[in-house]
Amino acid sequence: MNRLLLSSTVAAAALLLTSASAFAGTGGVDPDQPAAPGEQSGGAGYGAPLVTLPGKPRLSAQKLSSSTVNVGSQASVVLRINRSKGTSAQVRIAIARNRGKTIKYSPGRISTNRSQVIRLPKLAAGSYRVTVSVFGASAQETVRGGVLKLTVKPKSVAKPKPTTPSPPAPTSGVFPVRGAYSFGSSGARFGAGRTGHTHEGQDIIGNSGLPIVAPLAGEVRYVSYQADGAGRYVIMRANNGWDMMFAHCQYSSAAVKAGERVSAGDQLCLLGSTGASSGPHLHFEIWPNGWRDSPGTKPIDPLPQLKKWAGN
Repeated sequence: MNRLLLSSTVAAAALLLTSASAFAGTGGVDPDQPAAPGEQSGGAGYGAPLVTLPGKPRLSAQKLSSSTVNVGSQASVVLRINRSKGTSAQVRIAIARNRGKTIKYSPGRISTNRSQVIRLPKLAAGSYRVTVSVFGASAQETVRGGVLKLTVKPKSVAKPKPTTPSPPAPTSGVFPVRGAYSFGSSGARFGAGRTGHTHEGQDIIGNSGLPIVAPLAGEVRYVSYQADGAGRYVIMRANNGWDMMFAHCQYSSAAVKAGERVSAGDQLCLLGSTGASSGPHLHFEIWPNGWRDSPGTKPIDPLPQLKKWAGN
C-alpha cells in the first residue's frame, strides 16, 4: 500500500517537471510563474515605462524675415531647430492680433539642424504677436520661442501728383521790376549751382531802389528777414494759387504787411542787396503748389513767365 502511493507521487512530480520544461522550450511563460516587472514576454511588461525618442529639440534661432509687410504680402519666419537625434520636429505657430482673435497655424513637421523658412498666411492690417512652439516626442519636450512682433500695413492710397497751373496770358500780369533790368549770366538762372543747394529762382539785376511790384492780384503771406539768405523778403499768394517770393529788398522798404490784399502793379518793396547778396538785384521765385507749405512742393523756373510778363 505505501509503495503504491510513493510510486504515484513520483510519477506526478515527473509530469510537472516535464510540463514546465515544455513551456520554457517553446518560449511561453508558466502561468503559475508571472514575469518580473519590465521583463519582455512578447510585449512591454506590465508597469514598464514607455521609451521616448531621444534628442529633445532646441530652437536655436528664430526671426521674422521682415517685421513689417504690406497687406496682401506674406511674412516669413526663419527657424533653426537643433536636435541631436531626429531629423524633424513638429511646429505650431500662434499669431495673436491686438484686440483680435488668435490664429493657430501649423506648417507640420519641418527638418531639423538647418535653417527653414516658413511662410505665414496672409493677414489683415494690424499689429501681431507671433509665437513659435516646437514639439518633440512627448509633452515634456515642448519648446516655445520668444514673441516676434509683426506689423501689417494697410494699402497706401497714391496721392495725386500736384499739377502745375497753366501760366496766365501775357497781358494778365505785370513785370515785377519797374525800371531797366537784365537777367544776368548763367549763374543767375534757375537751377544754377550754389553752395549746398541749387538756385531756386531767377535773378533780375537792376539799380538799387527800383520799385518791386506784384505781378498778379493776390494776398501777402509773409514779410520777413533772413540774414544769411534772402535778406528782406516778401511772399505773396496770387489769386491763381501761385506763391511768389521777392528777396533781397532794401531794409525798411516793405510797403505791405502780412494779410494785406494787393492788385497787380501794387508796390511791395524796393530792389536792394540785403542778406546773402553780392549786388542789387531781385531774386524772384514761383511756387505753383505753395511756398514750402508741405513736403514735395517745388518751385518752377520763372524765366519763361517773366519773359511773357515783359512782353518778350
